[in-house]
Amino acid sequence: MKSKSIFKIRTDFLVVVGMIVAFIPIILYFQVRFLTSTILFFAIPATYLFFRKPKQIKRLGATVFVGMIGAFVIDFLAEINSAWSWAPDGQLVFTNKIFGLIPLDVLIWYFFWIVFTVVYYEHFFEHERIKRVSRRFKSVLAFFVAVLALLIFAFYIDPELLKFRYAYFVIGILGAIPFFYLILKKPHLIGKLLKAGIFNIFLFLSFELTALRLNQWRFPGEYIGTVSLLGLQFPLEEFVFWIILGAPIILSYYELFIDDGK
Repeated sequence: MKSKSIFKIRTDFLVVVGMIVAFIPIILYFQVRFLTSTILFFAIPATYLFFRKPKQIKRLGATVFVGMIGAFVIDFLAEINSAWSWAPDGQLVFTNKIFGLIPLDVLIWYFFWIVFTVVYYEHFFEHERIKRVSRRFKSVLAFFVAVLALLIFAFYIDPELLKFRYAYFVIGILGAIPFFYLILKKPHLIGKLLKAGIFNIFLFLSFELTALRLNQWRFPGEYIGTVSLLGLQFPLEEFVFWIILGAPIILSYYELFIDDGK
């Protein structure tokens, strides 16, 4: 039985890798829109893994709920400070922007990004069957709701109050605090989170390079450095906080505020 389980896990991993490899030339050849890239890179693999093995729906739902509020806060600050900017209107399916800043396409991407990261983690690395959500969930939810309310209040009072230099670096450091906390307090978890992030480096880098090639997003702000790869440039902050640590950071929130932190 164990050998069958290992074979199934290896098969699922190879299928997901194969999907991404197959989608890259399709995305580039047809020059698809940002939302189509999102569906190919994140929605389809997540759906496949979701149905291949039962997932903890309650915990996944809690993660997505609080994660979307946190993502909205991050993107709100990033957009107003030009840390990044999303696809021009011709690339967007839904052209209306919340507060004139955040396209609906982007929120859909955040949704599938969070879902895929958690589903992938539970499928390959989290083998517990505990269904309950951590008691810390309400605390992190209240925190993000309060932060969002303050941001919206400041935005209507004076948007300049929300502007600061090197926004991507600052946002990245603040957003990664739970990851840094785990390094200090629960280092036994870090190895598992980093292992779970290895595939995501391949996935996120694939998305990054195809998106830049197709002008699906841009980086017009101030950064501490840049990375050049295959004739394309993007901020060092993007490489560190999203491509390398994006999945471990999300999973740090998951372990601390949704799961049991074990």
